[in-house]
Amino acid sequence: MSSAEQDPFALNEDGTAKDPAAFRAALRADPVKMEALEKEPNVAAVVLGDDVAGFQELIKSIYQAEKKRMEKVNRSMSERTIDAQRVSATIPRDTVQLYQQLRESGLQYGPAFRLLRNVHVPALMDG
Repeated sequence: MSSAEQDPFALNEDGTAKDPAAFRAALRADPVKMEALEKEPNVAAVVLGDDVAGFQELIKSIYQAEKKRMEKVNRSMSERTIDAQRVSATIPRDTVQLYQQLRESGLQYGPAFRLLRNVHVPALMDG
């Protein structure tokens, strides 16, 4: 089974859907996404219509806008002082889970190196 078959929302590097028909079907099957579409009639017309090229352009433009937004957020976060970062990091993070994720990614810290006890992240990064 290919990754596009596993994930109907899989995107190509340019932001277009790998399988536009599956992407469209998954949107239609999701009541929450359909409710959000009802609030945007112009977008709904493209999503629910038959124009595959228009649908791909819509997905691509949304993807690129979100990519630019995240680049801007990341750039502004990296330019902030330590004190400003501390103020915005209000969501506590479980250090056991943090070290578990590090271990799963290939970084293994033994007990002597687990110095983090109190970790907070910004609300934007939570989730």
